[in-house]
Amino acid sequence: MAYRRTLWKIMLDEFKRIEQELRNLEEEFYMRIKGLEAMRGCITPLHNVYESGDELIITADMPGTDKEEIDLTVGEDYLKIEAPCRSPARKIREGKYMLHVRLPVEIEPETVRARYKDGVLEVIAKKKIRGIKIKVE
Repeated sequence: MAYRRTLWKIMLDEFKRIEQELRNLEEEFYMRIKGLEAMRGCITPLHNVYESGDELIITADMPGTDKEEIDLTVGEDYLKIEAPCRSPARKIREGKYMLHVRLPVEIEPETVRARYKDGVLEVIAKKKIRGIKIKVE
């Protein structure tokens, strides 16, 4: 019985070590990504993705850009946004917004509509219907 507890503790300690190593790798990965973004002048905008009824809504904070310069691409399971970023005070281009989001549910790309107001881009899409309920008579 003591052997089992010792073996269990060794395994548990090893899992904890692996978990910590994965956290360290994840942190290092995101630090490298942020470094690359800084070198390229790219900014990942703060964004939100949520469901509301039969719609999927994505918002992204993108101050300092013009709606005419926003490049929005959508597929059934992704959304990609690119736009220049300017300092609001100087109107000088300082970088580029880049966002690529894997959507939690599939959407109907032809139903997507977007609006940009007060520095916030809002994208609304209908969720893809996988099946329909049939009433049995």
